[in-house]
Amino acid sequence: MTLRKQQAVPKNPLVRTYAIFALALSYWRDARAIARAKRRLPEIEAKAKEARIYELGGERFRREALRLGGLIIKVGQFLSARTDVLPLEFTRQLAGLQDQVPAAPYAEVQELLESVYQKPIIEVFRDFGQEPVAAASLGQVHRAFLRDEGHEMAVKVRRPGIKELASIDLRALAQVMAALKRWTRVGRRLDTVRLFREFRDMVNRELDYLQERKNLEAFAKNFADNPSVKIPRVYPAYSSKTVLVMEYISGYKLTDHDALVGAGLDPKILAHTLVNTFLQQIVVDGVVQIDPHPGNFFAGYDGTLIFLDFGMIGRIPPEHLTYAAQLVEGVLAQDAGRVVDAIDGLGFLAPHAQKQLLQRAMTVLLKRGAGTRLSPSPQLTRVVSDFQDFLYEEPLLFPAQYMFLGRAIGMLFGLVSALDPELDWLQLLRQEALPLINARRQAAGPSWLGSIRRTVADVFGAEAATLVDTVGQRVWETVLMVGRLPGAVDGVVATAAAGELVTRPELTQMMRRVDRVGDLIESLVFLVGFFGVTASGFLFMNYHWMVLRDIAWAFSVTLLIWFVRLKRRANRRLRRRDIGSEQLDDPL
Repeated sequence: MTLRKQQAVPKNPLVRTYAIFALALSYWRDARAIARAKRRLPEIEAKAKEARIYELGGERFRREALRLGGLIIKVGQFLSARTDVLPLEFTRQLAGLQDQVPAAPYAEVQELLESVYQKPIIEVFRDFGQEPVAAASLGQVHRAFLRDEGHEMAVKVRRPGIKELASIDLRALAQVMAALKRWTRVGRRLDTVRLFREFRDMVNRELDYLQERKNLEAFAKNFADNPSVKIPRVYPAYSSKTVLVMEYISGYKLTDHDALVGAGLDPKILAHTLVNTFLQQIVVDGVVQIDPHPGNFFAGYDGTLIFLDFGMIGRIPPEHLTYAAQLVEGVLAQDAGRVVDAIDGLGFLAPHAQKQLLQRAMTVLLKRGAGTRLSPSPQLTRVVSDFQDFLYEEPLLFPAQYMFLGRAIGMLFGLVSALDPELDWLQLLRQEALPLINARRQAAGPSWLGSIRRTVADVFGAEAATLVDTVGQRVWETVLMVGRLPGAVDGVVATAAAGELVTRPELTQMMRRVDRVGDLIESLVFLVGFFGVTASGFLFMNYHWMVLRDIAWAFSVTLLIWFVRLKRRANRRLRRRDIGSEQLDDPL
């Protein structure tokens, strides 16, 4: 693989912050352009215009990410995998960020290694490859031979200076995400502030290679009994917060179909293994590799699946593993009610959500998705579009910890579809998921269910025993629910008897008036801020502080735009209130 040389990355905090804000603002302009196209153009022309705007927006992000480096590349890599919620025209342009990351200069890498080991690099490694074999946004990997061990190693080095760049970028991103939550409906729905905090914590963990070493050791333990999976051995004596030394393992890329077939390996078997490993992570272990892009896996020469990267790891709380299993079972059984109960248990439902309506929508979604292959096709496009509409229109919440897991599942589907385009994923889940779920339940479930299962297995076989596990667990869950029901009813009755039962009156008209007053106050604040910041820009110009002048004037333009937007929103709310009053007063 040919890696690009790293260009000069802007490190000035003001320059980077300005660039990040300007990039974010450009997408607000894109949204306005799309809205205008939908109002003014025929439907077909409007869709073509929208697709072109998304394409140019993705290209702009990729170009700016490669120029800035740092966390902006990581953000772009995250967005590139969110085909479930972002337009394909946008995400396609970001796909190149997975393999176009420029390498850091070797001189800086050598200086970092010698500061860690407190000795010349030649005294630690008898041979160290100056050209990295892989480069990512936060680190890069070099091949080397340890002087004492003599084995070939993969030395993962944190990019020199990346921690300082990450700190600058995180501060800027925090402000962007706060603005999104404050001023946009999508930002409030996704809770972009919580999403940013999860992203920040994930980046801090990924920058700490001692934490990655612990993740690697946890995976090695979880898959120790699985001969189809290979986890590299780690060398703790040579590892630190900025350097991770592992066994070097070579193999074939999972996306190199010709090489796999030429070596006598079956891509379909690798697809099954990949799905099986992630099912184990999600419904059994609760420790999930949430960055499953093709560069993080190899197919071994013996057909094993090799995991290479353990920096981005998500954790599912133990109490949620049961709901994750219930979600999988509900999808397999086309049981919309069970799926809705599972996503409620996982915290995905808004407090005002009506489960019956949501269940109907889920029923339609499950029917349309049944039997759909992962290979590109009009049917898959329709299913993805339906899923996007479902996410946007239904009363769902998106806990930050699961946004990254959703990204990982989307990436996994893409990788599996490349290995086996005709895969019947529902059938595969039945074969792979149910045994894992039932095995976990056997360990945690009632002893009487295990006795029945063993008896059925002896008489009728393993498939019948799996059915017993599933049905028996449903019965046991129902028994537990019935046992809790009297207490819940007593609580409601006691609350009502004490006069503390609260109902919610209809306050729509009153709240509209309050909203409009709030809008007017906010718009006034932005107008005052506009004049103040503009004046600051002229002051900076007098002192020849041109960078600060540009930042001030760019910020003043932003304030002016928000002032106009808030004024329009206040007027729209006033019109809606008047129309609503007329309808209430209409005797018909």
